[in-house]
Amino acid sequence: MLYLLLMLHSIRMESNNGGIMKNYKKYIFDLDYTLLIPDWSLEDEYFKKTIPINEQAEFFLQKQNILDKYELKFPKYDFKTLSEYFKSYGFHVSEDVIKGWMIHNSENIKDKVVDGVEELFHYLKDNHKEIVILTNWFSGTQIPRLKKTGLYRYIDKIVAGEDAMKPNIESFKLAIGDTPKEDCIMVGDSIKTDKLGALNARIDFYIVDAEHTIRDLYQKIKNMNDLEANIEKTTLKF
Repeated sequence: MLYLLLMLHSIRMESNNGGIMKNYKKYIFDLDYTLLIPDWSLEDEYFKKTIPINEQAEFFLQKQNILDKYELKFPKYDFKTLSEYFKSYGFHVSEDVIKGWMIHNSENIKDKVVDGVEELFHYLKDNHKEIVILTNWFSGTQIPRLKKTGLYRYIDKIVAGEDAMKPNIESFKLAIGDTPKEDCIMVGDSIKTDKLGALNARIDFYIVDAEHTIRDLYQKIKNMNDLEANIEKTTLKF
């Protein structure tokens, strides 16, 4: 009995934020590079057909930097504001072009599901846990990607870029909902958005990296739950 309790304590202390890995009720996941590894190679093919030729070379160089700055400046994505923001950098990207971009990516991005994700999601749902996706991009792209990879059936709620963006506290409030904060954990790959946002929201977090993988997380959760079940059985015997 003492050995089981010591093992449980050891597993709980393995959360990579230095806190305690608990039996959470709600798991909030980032999407890109946490659950899915996207291949963006076909994205620029769309812009070659939709923005002026004389702008394309510079646009391809600056596009990601502009999006990063947008996410720091604004609380959420919307087509009009994003179009105007691109225009402020000298690029003619209309609202209709942005809408088409969302559709193009939803249909053409090829995603690889990160190792361990399907097992983790299946296990969490079998154990009556809530799964929330918290992503900074438009749901019009993200939901079809989740459906194509078969992950959408596990999802209870999606908070996307048009709702609010990480690390803004509003995005985490929407993801947390009525669940007590101590029963929530953020799982993501970004220090700037996932970790910082979780700290601001005062919930636990698990940052995915080479030493802390999704499969590692799955194994820790499973081991902890198995030990808790064994302790409960042992206690009942006495």
